[in-house]
Amino acid sequence: MSPRISAPTVAEHRVRQHAALMTAARALLLEQGAAAVTPGAVGAAAGLARSSVYEYFPTAGDLLAELAVDAFARWTATVRAAVAAEDAGWPRVVAYLRTSLRLVADGEHTMAGALAGAPLPASCRGELRRLHGELAAPLRAAFDELGVPDAELGVALVQGLLDAATREVEAGADVTRVSEATVRLVQHGLRPAPSA
Repeated sequence: MSPRISAPTVAEHRVRQHAALMTAARALLLEQGAAAVTPGAVGAAAGLARSSVYEYFPTAGDLLAELAVDAFARWTATVRAAVAAEDAGWPRVVAYLRTSLRLVADGEHTMAGALAGAPLPASCRGELRRLHGELAAPLRAAFDELGVPDAELGVALVQGLLDAATREVEAGADVTRVSEATVRLVQHGLRPAPSA
């Protein structure tokens, strides 16, 4: 006698539908841009009626907001895990830089570009600012471990350098070469200034 396969619960069914909608929305966003992410298009791509989409996302802006927060949260979790796996101080700075640029090379930053200028609700923009602060926290902590003076300014300057490195990688530059150059510049910049 074969084992009986039970039907998914309502909660499991909803989780699957939500995941299908997110996958479809992500694909539309990356292939066609934010304007293509409409309830009708996402429902069709996921094989669900538009009315089913509205059960999860009242507006296209809500759908884009969840995509943005989800992408940023996954990025932050990846960077934090890489940093936490290293010894305190400089190894954590290096992990922060290399992991960030590896994510760019892997295409994870493409979501940010696709969402630029998208009509995100104000609550989402606030959540993204909060997540951005969380993303910088491991770098700030590593600077504190190293005794970097004015760590807050240091974080802002390193983020600027990382933004420039991101543009290079997105333009096709070799991620290893860009990562090593970035690490060298940050390491040199963190050395104490020579005494007069």
